[in-house]
Amino acid sequence: GGGGFDMTAASASGVGGAKRDVDHNHDDERPIGALGRSGREIIQISVGKAGCGMGHEFIRDLVEEHGINYTNDDLRGTFQGTDLELEAHLDVFFNEGAMHKSSGSNRWVPRCVLVDLNMQDLASITSGPLGHLYRPENIIGNDEGSGNCYAKAFHTEGADLADSVLDLVRKETERCNCLQGVQFTHAISGGTGSGLTGLLMKALRDYLDRDCKCIMQTFTLVPAPGISDINLEPYNAALAFQDLLEYADQCFLYDNAALQEIVQKSLGSAVPKRQEMNNIVALCMSGLTSGLRFKGPLNADLWKMHTNLVPFKNAHFLVSSFAPLVSKAGGAYRKAGNVLDLAQQMLMKDNVTVKCDPLNPGDPHNDIARARILASWASWRGPFKTQEVDRILYDMSKPGSRFDNYYPDWIPNAIASNICKQEHIENGASVVYVANNTAVAEVIDYSLKNWDKMMSHKSYVHVFQQDGISVDDMQESRGILHYIKEWYNELARREDKIIDTEKMQINDRAIENEDHAQLAAEMKELMKEDMWLEMEMRRGGR
Repeated sequence: GGGGFDMTAASASGVGGAKRDVDHNHDDERPIGALGRSGREIIQISVGKAGCGMGHEFIRDLVEEHGINYTNDDLRGTFQGTDLELEAHLDVFFNEGAMHKSSGSNRWVPRCVLVDLNMQDLASITSGPLGHLYRPENIIGNDEGSGNCYAKAFHTEGADLADSVLDLVRKETERCNCLQGVQFTHAISGGTGSGLTGLLMKALRDYLDRDCKCIMQTFTLVPAPGISDINLEPYNAALAFQDLLEYADQCFLYDNAALQEIVQKSLGSAVPKRQEMNNIVALCMSGLTSGLRFKGPLNADLWKMHTNLVPFKNAHFLVSSFAPLVSKAGGAYRKAGNVLDLAQQMLMKDNVTVKCDPLNPGDPHNDIARARILASWASWRGPFKTQEVDRILYDMSKPGSRFDNYYPDWIPNAIASNICKQEHIENGASVVYVANNTAVAEVIDYSLKNWDKMMSHKSYVHVFQQDGISVDDMQESRGILHYIKEWYNELARREDKIIDTEKMQINDRAIENEDHAQLAAEMKELMKEDMWLEMEMRRGGR
């Protein structure tokens, strides 16, 4: 369903997406006219109740940061700030609309599509003052429902909405100067967020690969231990992970258990509210995109972020954390904007937005590999100095440091960063840290074990069969889950330090084949004292 939709009508001149190398220097003076904007637009698609909730809080963050009015009917959508820098790059997530007659200012409309199979859930989001910012045409839904089943959302009920959504995305793409990415907010426990998102990603991937070559990223709410009330969750999650592996370029993972703990422990809220949990996700999203929207000494785009965060194919499932996460009472005891303090917080387990241990030391006796940070990205917001940030990030991963064992030496410089001088409107100076951490295998393993428990008794299999997904299809998705888990575990078990420089011995555990053995022998020979002395003498002679 939806696979037959033709998106070739998008004009190449309107998309401009084939151009990857663009000028990213925000410090240049740019006119505010349509042709002078950043040309790095992103389209957001929020799917399902949870996805629309997360996306809605993200839009709230954007309008508050950029000074867009959304409470006054006569001024709704207009820029009300005095700092033109806040308006200069609004086009990353907003389209410029018609002019308000009363104010004489143009209206800014979120470049966002909201999709659900429950109109009541959509109405609860769009009925408030912020909801009136969305274009009515960009709110798509019906009351058919998915029955919490991936198959129903992918093959039957969701397919009726797919053509409308994809037509809207095509039109939004044609309005862009240079589309940089499409991002989804969704959950994979239920049916709509898993099945309909997979259907949309499948159709969009074909179109984007053909005409745009832009990044497709997701902000995904994954199953959490002890939280779910959806019986079909393991099956839905397995099928969704298969789509995420095949169609997405990078996936930022979150779960309700971790978000609840953050709200309770760090923010001091006894009973976490859904909006507070969604706001944690929005903080991460706004931090990651701040370099696109504001000036700074170190800026970045989605391509640069993707290149740094994904060193291996099919290893694009990312773990996020945010700092500072402190209650109002606790904030009085911390120095705001301290780079070292923020760097220490961003690596803490309590700040991670998904249930896993990012600094798991491992247990060789029980065949549990220690967590390894394959690559990471720190997005800083505030008046930070480049030299100070670079020094502290280097000290974190340098040989002999506290975190040295978690950063493999076969990926040097595993921490990339960008700095945006605009602080967060509520949290001030802050940092979002995203890591491609092998501990994400714990997240996959939770869904995998629950899948095996249900399939061992063929529970609820008929629900998927009646909507077009066979047992073989479900077994294939289980195989994908196992593959992702084992791929990360293999990366975690890879040895570094082929040569023990203190003992001048070859680390046999790091030798996997004859080429490794030959390389290790050559390195050991090169590191002999007499050869080092000879090289130093030659250098001195020159």
